[in-house]
Amino acid sequence: MSTTKKKSLPLTLRITKCVNSVHSKMTDRLIMREAVPSRHYMINGEIVVVADPGHSGPGKSASVQLCSCTKVDPDTGKGKLSKKAILRHVKTTKDKGLNITVYSVKFKVEAEFGIPGAFLITNEHKHKFFLQAATFEVSSVEIIHFDCQTWVFPIRRTKTDRIFFSNTCYLPNQTPAAMVELRREELHSLRGDGTGERKEWERIYEYDHYDDLGNADQGHEHARPILGGNQAHPYPRRIRTGCTCSDNGMILVCFPSFVPRIWQPLFDLDIFVPPDEQLHPKKLLELLSNSIQSAVHFIVQETKSLIKEDSGSFDSFNEILEVFSGNQGQHAEKVPDVVRKMAPNKQLKRMIRANKTNQAKFPLPQIIAEDKWAWKDDGEFAQQMIAGINPATIQRLQEFPPYSKIGQRSSIEAAHIAHNLDGLTIEQAMSQHKTFILDHHNYLMSFLNRINTKGICAYASWTLLFSSRDGTLKPVAIELSLPGSSSSVEVHRVFVPASQGTEAALWQRAKTQVMANDSAHHQLICHWLHTHAVVEPFIIASRRQLSVMHPIHQLLRPHFRDTMHINALFRLILINSGGVLEKTLFTREVSVELSSKLYKEWGFDEQGLPSDLLKRYSFLTDNS
Repeated sequence: MSTTKKKSLPLTLRITKCVNSVHSKMTDRLIMREAVPSRHYMINGEIVVVADPGHSGPGKSASVQLCSCTKVDPDTGKGKLSKKAILRHVKTTKDKGLNITVYSVKFKVEAEFGIPGAFLITNEHKHKFFLQAATFEVSSVEIIHFDCQTWVFPIRRTKTDRIFFSNTCYLPNQTPAAMVELRREELHSLRGDGTGERKEWERIYEYDHYDDLGNADQGHEHARPILGGNQAHPYPRRIRTGCTCSDNGMILVCFPSFVPRIWQPLFDLDIFVPPDEQLHPKKLLELLSNSIQSAVHFIVQETKSLIKEDSGSFDSFNEILEVFSGNQGQHAEKVPDVVRKMAPNKQLKRMIRANKTNQAKFPLPQIIAEDKWAWKDDGEFAQQMIAGINPATIQRLQEFPPYSKIGQRSSIEAAHIAHNLDGLTIEQAMSQHKTFILDHHNYLMSFLNRINTKGICAYASWTLLFSSRDGTLKPVAIELSLPGSSSSVEVHRVFVPASQGTEAALWQRAKTQVMANDSAHHQLICHWLHTHAVVEPFIIASRRQLSVMHPIHQLLRPHFRDTMHINALFRLILINSGGVLEKTLFTREVSVELSSKLYKEWGFDEQGLPSDLLKRYSFLTDNS
């Protein structure tokens, strides 16, 4: 019996037929849901969790409940809720010591349930966990995404479920009816009432002043003024923690009496930060690891200083170079016994490992690796002002000689710089916009009498620079200043480039002072104040006023991520009394007061381009 082979359809026709068939089945399925309300369908979900380091994941101790954004529950006026479903383990992977677990979750919902717009999660585990993301598959072509990125604490602590909204954005007047009340409640819960001490699981955003930088109970030398809330020391506001402070407004941090204050932050990093602002576990581990590695050398040297009862200052260039890795003849320092007694086992193991592998040494800067004395070059000195850590401070010279804010005239004269202006007079150079100034004079003068104690000898500085024919910048004069016998008197000395003898040594000394000023300004002002501190009030305001569903909230979120937690660690470790910045910068105890003074000159509308360039006269308009 003969058979006729059936001719196959063209590929494009087969694809079209398949797509139409799938579309038809999906349409029939949706129609069936509406036509037969008693029918149910499945929603499959996937939850990605990072366990708290050292603890197990939540497993079946956590449950999830979906909330519809299209179906309102008439009893509550909110989105209809599904039944709770527990998490089921799918797989666990390791990433740098962290357990990242994927859980599945299944929901059987009624046909009219609609589209999930939020979900509630209940953590009945005894430990917190980091909820990274969640997805829910409503149909084969519709998946709802949730970017969570926050810690979920046990319900025995929070007393309530945690709600998450989908990544879909809505303006307030466009919010689905089922989500309106949930949106309002969630936003209201973030504002708090301004009372009580905040607990680590509380998602509350309140404003406070910087009253936690000192501790006068440990001695008058540890007292620091409250920054913010007063005209004497204006400052951006920070997140309120509600921690107990001493009578003078300084925070009380209790450590054993044998723990030196400079080491305390290494052993206790607890400080309130709302869960949504806390670092991802991976980032936190990296931060702690890097901090420990950097601190080992610092602690070892500090121990030696305490034993020797010296100032801890460098006595030679070789001592400075030994701080960096890549030098011959180095050997690992032993972690002091007193540190071994104080450090928790986990931190101590990191210290010893970093010490043995020489990771405690700082990486050798490339320029020094190529030429140990390259930093002495005038061209490199000027290059670092525009390509280094603090390039936004240099300004175009507007008047010569410069005048201080109290009307004191600079001692720099035209004769000091005439031979370094490529044949131009100072007037010609200024008219051609070829002269610049680095001003570390005006803001420093009023602090120098307080800074120059305990062996410190710092100067305020003006540095004049000239743009040469070849387009490079070079220093042509440096003036170092000290306060005089009265507040209206200043003592000046001018230094000019030299290559030999005492003049060359003094020129290098003047450049070193300028770089010390520039470094302090970078750390305290450009980095801490202008990059971190001024942003925190905007984070608090956005969390209090903008729902996570608001499109502006979604746009700001990646820019704000981690900032508040980093700021909290700054207060605990870097800018506090006896902190890293006070130990490493010549400004010492007046560091935060100095940043407060310069905050008075900060304006939000001057931070963008071209406003910033116009303020520093570094940008020429058509009518200038």
